[in-house]
Amino acid sequence: MTSKDTSRAALGTKHHKEQVIAPLFLKELGITVEVPANFDSDAFGTFTLEIPRLGTQKETAVKKARAAMAALGLNVGIASEGAFGFHPLVPFGTASIEMVVFVDDANNLEICGFHVAAAPYAQSAEVSSLADALNFAEGIDFPAHGIVLRPSQKKYQRMVKGIVTRDALKAAANSLLTTHKTIWIETDLRAHMNASRMKNIELATRDLIENIKRQCPKCDMPGFRKTGSKPGLPCETCSRPTDLPVADIYDCDSCGYRREVALSGSKQTASAGSCDSCNP
Repeated sequence: MTSKDTSRAALGTKHHKEQVIAPLFLKELGITVEVPANFDSDAFGTFTLEIPRLGTQKETAVKKARAAMAALGLNVGIASEGAFGFHPLVPFGTASIEMVVFVDDANNLEICGFHVAAAPYAQSAEVSSLADALNFAEGIDFPAHGIVLRPSQKKYQRMVKGIVTRDALKAAANSLLTTHKTIWIETDLRAHMNASRMKNIELATRDLIENIKRQCPKCDMPGFRKTGSKPGLPCETCSRPTDLPVADIYDCDSCGYRREVALSGSKQTASAGSCDSCNP
């Protein structure tokens, strides 16, 4: 039986995300966050890809939240799901895209929070010596970011995750190099092994909480959230519209209401360098 209590929420994680999520929910919303015993979030996909993620980032996060809700018999659930891809603003850069989802079946709500940040630490390589492995570690800010080793990119037998000490890295690399000419090394992207991801999850949680607090002006339901921006800030020289935003767009998933909110406290015009007409 599922409880209708909305003061408690089940968090679907096995990687200690409650450390950054639970205090914020308790302080800002008065919601106590609980993690089911022996919850296996790896069943929904792993960063090392031995278990592929099925579905979109949001679909996977919702599945994890609902699995945690079912395990604890609660009506409210939370889960986060991370992804890495091309950075929208940094050429050739990698971005960490964190999503935290809040599921409330009592009010038929699914609300998301996001944070996008550069992720130069998200790297992988094929190495042939211990020296190469140690050089890789220096390049990703080890041990703040852990390391994964395995025989090759797609060979998962003898894979070692959660390497966070120099001695453990040496031992694992030397062991694999005794039977393989080259081995695969990559950043451990699991939250509890990656300080940057944990911080980004905290920031995505803050965004989520702001979205929960923001009520729709039309139906009063929580979750009135920013979904995009409206371009058109005029050029300071020719007054033609540019691609820079002139307003934020907010949407309500409950009733479909949309509102444009003019950007306040920002410049009223764009520089000529941002104008396709003045700076083609």
